[in-house]
Amino acid sequence: MKIDALGFLEVRGLVAAIEAADAMLKAADVKLIRSHQVDPRFFTLVVEGDLAACRAAVDAGKAAASRLGEVVSRLEIGRPDNDTEAMVLELVDRSKGEAPKARPAAGENAAAALPAAAGVAPAGDAPTPATPTPAAPAADEGVDTSGTVASGVDTPAVAAPDDAALLAFIAASARGRSLAELAAHFGPAVDRVRLDALVAAGRLRKAGARYRVVVQ
Repeated sequence: MKIDALGFLEVRGLVAAIEAADAMLKAADVKLIRSHQVDPRFFTLVVEGDLAACRAAVDAGKAAASRLGEVVSRLEIGRPDNDTEAMVLELVDRSKGEAPKARPAAGENAAAALPAAAGVAPAGDAPTPATPTPAAPAADEGVDTSGTVASGVDTPAVAAPDDAALLAFIAASARGRSLAELAAHFGPAVDRVRLDALVAAGRLRKAGARYRVVVQ
């Protein structure tokens, strides 16, 4: 989901906020994505749409709120930066009592961006088949400290994704990926040390808590 523009209107008083929200939605083709109560007195209304629509909506909301209460501030942002958009969407999720979601880019498989807290494997990535546990060795066989049974059966390690697969998954999202999203998709094989190494190599860049692919 890519937001074209955002409009913000902060007012004083619940009745003024309701009147402003109604006026904003009637005045232009916008969607009210959040009403945030800063404290018992102040409310911030957030709408999305194209820039002209957001400006018209905020103008109408300001006029309506001024009749019943007090307008504190207003703001319109055209083509918000990816991190600004992510911050607003996370606030929307929290206002609904939900955990912040990783939002996929258009055309991306939504299941691939499920948060780690959901515990759901991404679609298309079949879970690694369970490896049969070797029979316990007899008392005279013994087990070495490296995790290999003396009878000759080795415990396989989980294969780490190669850089190409890792970079392709990050590039699939226009907003990039956070470490939590990558860990949810690839497991513990992807950690901050590996990501920072790719940043140092010039293959990734880091903006805030998210990593993005550097276009060569």
